[in-house]
Amino acid sequence: MNKKDELLYDVRIAERNIKDGSLSKKDYEKHLDNLSDVEDKGEILVIEEDEINPEIELDDQVEEEESS
Repeated sequence: MNKKDELLYDVRIAERNIKDGSLSKKDYEKHLDNLSDVEDKGEILVIEEDEINPEIELDDQVEEEESS
């Protein structure tokens, strides 16, 4: 598949391409059906947020600046 075709089926702009007639809904669905299943190649990503209280952090910075 060349670069132009890749962009035609790009999930981010496929709906626009269907609306403007560059791509038919039938061709898009056929493309999706022909994609290989790569679920087993995925990895679980766990993002943990630090519990930071911005007010406490600001108070600490002010105290440090005042003591300098």
